[in-house]
Amino acid sequence: MRKRLAVIGGGPVGLCAALAAVERGLDVAVFERGVVGQALLGWGRARLFSPFGMNVSASVRRLLGRDAPGEDALLTGPEMVENVLQPLAGREPLAGRVRTGCRVEGVARAGMTRTDFAGHPLRAERPLVLLVREEDAEQFLEFDAVLDATGVADRPCGTGPGGLPARGEQALCTRILRGLGAVENRLPVLAGRRVLLVGSGHSAANALLWLQDLARAAPGTDVTWAVRSANRRPVLEIADDPLPERRRVAASANALAESPPAWLRVERRATVTAVANRGDGLEVSLSGGRKREYDEIAALTGNRPDWRLASELPIEISPSTEGTARLARALTGVTDCLAVPAIEPADLQSGEPGFFAIGSKSYGRSRNFLLQSGLRQAEAVLSTL
Repeated sequence: MRKRLAVIGGGPVGLCAALAAVERGLDVAVFERGVVGQALLGWGRARLFSPFGMNVSASVRRLLGRDAPGEDALLTGPEMVENVLQPLAGREPLAGRVRTGCRVEGVARAGMTRTDFAGHPLRAERPLVLLVREEDAEQFLEFDAVLDATGVADRPCGTGPGGLPARGEQALCTRILRGLGAVENRLPVLAGRRVLLVGSGHSAANALLWLQDLARAAPGTDVTWAVRSANRRPVLEIADDPLPERRRVAASANALAESPPAWLRVERRATVTAVANRGDGLEVSLSGGRKREYDEIAALTGNRPDWRLASELPIEISPSTEGTARLARALTGVTDCLAVPAIEPADLQSGEPGFFAIGSKSYGRSRNFLLQSGLRQAEAVLSTL
């Protein structure tokens, strides 16, 4: 009897893993709560830093054939979905295996809770059970192994002290733009308005460059960039960075921070301490007693993984990254995604036999994830099944 494998998440890592698993003879089902590539559709026009040839397996390139983008193509998230993921999901051997609009509510061990025989080989003798919701119907499905490739797109980190939400932030969450796609969709409305941008990662850097274009086209646009760093160049730059798009985005944003044009104010060593409604605007208090009113807030402060679907499994979570603990230990000291060492299958064990987190979720809040690393993780896990 073929081993049954569930892949949760229909993004690039999940679909590439599913294809590799089918090629190894496993009986595979993919569950995606939205549409294929749902998270990438929220990237807007921001481009992946790594070229197409680094982002998919050789099997995917063979399957796409002439329809595959060029090896050096830097795709946007929506382009990756349209040109790669949707064709991949719709063609053999994955056709019919990818269930969209299908949410996995939880994963458990048949007949056991997380408190029963944790860490004991006895748990591996029973199947993993998924509670799956599709439209208004729920069902239990059993599998021999599960790959959690759900990513980290849905739980934004707070803008306040120590990563907490600022006072008033949760109550006003619908007034705060989260994610590059949300910022891009709102750009026409931001023209000529007062905008607060929070965050100093590459997403914030991309958003700042879009706001620069907006300020040039719409005089009167006023942007404040709040960053926790005291550095004149707050976005991390890699010496001799071999990824040209990452180098361009970081260097361009840092140049603006170093010599702000008239439309830009940079607030360093700044966290948001409070947000409050003030008529049609928002009054924002920053650390150090700084206070100002804005029309819009874009908070691009990163995301954290959501482990609730595995709440009945005794998995080991890193106390620092919130990713998987063994992988976090294996990556200790790594400061760039291109410097990740070879990962052994043992580094990807979660503490629950047969359950593996792969892709960005396994890295948690670490910024060193690269799609290529997720593909290598999938191969390492599948070699053990």
